[in-house]
Amino acid sequence: MKCGGAKKWHGGLHRDRIFARAVHGGDHRATLVECCVSFGFAMDGRKVDWFFFDPNTDWSESVRNLPHRDQTGALTFVTFRLADSMPKPVVTQWHSNIAQWLQERGLGGKSVEDVLDSADVVCSVKQELRKFKYSKWHGHLDDCHGQCLLRKPELAAEVGNSLLHFDDQRYDIERFIVMPNHVHVLIQMRSGFDLRKQFREIQRFSARQINQLSGSSGDLWQGEPFDHVVRSEVQFLYLQKYICDNPVKGRVPAGEFLYWELGMPRLN
Repeated sequence: MKCGGAKKWHGGLHRDRIFARAVHGGDHRATLVECCVSFGFAMDGRKVDWFFFDPNTDWSESVRNLPHRDQTGALTFVTFRLADSMPKPVVTQWHSNIAQWLQERGLGGKSVEDVLDSADVVCSVKQELRKFKYSKWHGHLDDCHGQCLLRKPELAAEVGNSLLHFDDQRYDIERFIVMPNHVHVLIQMRSGFDLRKQFREIQRFSARQINQLSGSSGDLWQGEPFDHVVRSEVQFLYLQKYICDNPVKGRVPAGEFLYWELGMPRLN
């Protein structure tokens, strides 16, 4: 089974092929699978392979408040945000923007779910809709609404330390950025560990620490993170740049965000 051309990344682009073992279905038979891969190095010299989504290997979909596609061992882009980061008027504006987008394409009166589930709507339109929906959402996040508690370095550090606590044990982090009111992470879960369960623990622990330091109480985080499995090398490079450029897009000055990537020292 083949998952496109396998790819590696380190200090420039070049190509190579590796074989990895994947476990299929309930019979747990190990099969050699040629996988898309990039790699990087930790500060201690440890090599980390980054795997992209492979449609030929087991994956699952689930829906709570947000849709989720999971594949064990695949690099995933995760965003989670403070509870006050998207005020009601901003959410209303977001819905209005989407409704206008649909109206302009002759899809007025339909919900996003109706369009995405419709066999009568071509795939390119569905892809454009998803891109528009999420780009607008992340754009509103970058406007830095709410109290933006994470502008304070000592509070951002609590989030960073919570993310790195089980790095190289339960998962591997490629990079993250703590913005004033939200967090972006590129993370790859290891076998036996669940992405959403792990982020519930990260959010719970960091919330307790931040509430103690800030004298706050109540819910700190909006409950459910957004996650997206990385599909390709092109998308991987785009998301790396997106995370790096986030402070510029959000007009956040140095000292009011926290950036970390593989190869950098651990936080104090």
